Amino acid sequence: MLLNSSTDRVINLKPSSRTPQSTEKARTLSEKIVYLLSNTHQMLPEAEIILNTLYQDLPIILHSAFTDEESVALLEVHKSLYNIYEVSLSHPLSPICIHEHSPWLLTIRNQIENAWLNYELPRIQKQLPSPSEAKHPKLLRDWFVQQAHTESDLDKCLLNFLKNQASIEQFNIFILSDATLNYRFCDALALAQLHFSETVKAEIVHNMWDECGHGVAEKSHGRQFTQMLASLGLEQPTLPIWEDWRPYAGHNLYFCFGLNRRHYFKGIGSLGMPEIFDPNRNRSVVAGLERLYSDARVKCEYFYDHIEVDEKHGLGWLNNAIVPIVEVEPEAGLELAIGGALRMEVMRRYNQYLAVRLGV
Repeated sequence: MLLNSSTDRVINLKPSSRTPQSTEKARTLSEKIVYLLSNTHQMLPEAEIILNTLYQDLPIILHSAFTDEESVALLEVHKSLYNIYEVSLSHPLSPICIHEHSPWLLTIRNQIENAWLNYELPRIQKQLPSPSEAKHPKLLRDWFVQQAHTESDLDKCLLNFLKNQASIEQFNIFILSDATLNYRFCDALALAQLHFSETVKAEIVHNMWDECGHGVAEKSHGRQFTQMLASLGLEQPTLPIWEDWRPYAGHNLYFCFGLNRRHYFKGIGSLGMPEIFDPNRNRSVVAGLERLYSDARVKCEYFYDHIEVDEKHGLGWLNNAIVPIVEVEPEAGLELAIGGALRMEVMRRYNQYLAVRLGV
């Protein structure tokens, strides 16, 4: 079957970020990493210099980001981690693929991930169930539902704004802000399919089948999103539109877990949580779109489909992934909860980003 170029997204051979054209222009952490990735043969002398300065500067930047909580440093760290993860998701024929398991890249990635998780874990301790509750399938299931349905005042304010006040221009920003992760969600799901048990794998495959439109190409969620952009007169973003660390962190969490086997259970918890809280979010989005467009059901089928589908997915993740895992591996319960709590944390930060970006 021929690819429909208007709806079928084929990964570009070029890197996912703009490459600095010289060592002088590679000033920031993320620019240095992208520049190093662009050196696809032996490490050039000037690249060696950049790598050495990067090794020296990284601990300082990580301290600024995760101890001093400087927003510029947090953005640089998460943009860098995004670029590193994109190597594993890049075009198979792209020359940057040779760096995927390069020691220098894995060293930087590990240092960033460890510093990030050490920063995040203390912030969610109060939300976690007790160790005994986490080992109890039903109690952990109830904890997931309760956490997913807990909304901050800002969460409520943002959803109310989208439903009742947001303009077409503001909705365009909202949709384009969501675009990068919406296109990458299937990849996050695919990484979670690596084997743990047949029951869990079956639930993830069922979720993937829905994402792929039950085999009907035009009903796949990726194509639906592309069609929605076209119907709203929006271009597919080639790069994330974010200039804030918080949406990068929400995106990166999926791949920090998905590309590290030791975080497998955290990844399952992180993937399951949005399936529980997203239907309510999508109802507010749909209400706002109907306020703005008389043909919203046609233009924005992507959001309509997700209301019903995500409700089924939420129950599926709870009953066919979370509960069965804890039944056979009680020690995994706390890992599942950590993943779910971290997903809620980055979701709330993403809402904070949207509130600022939309002027709520």
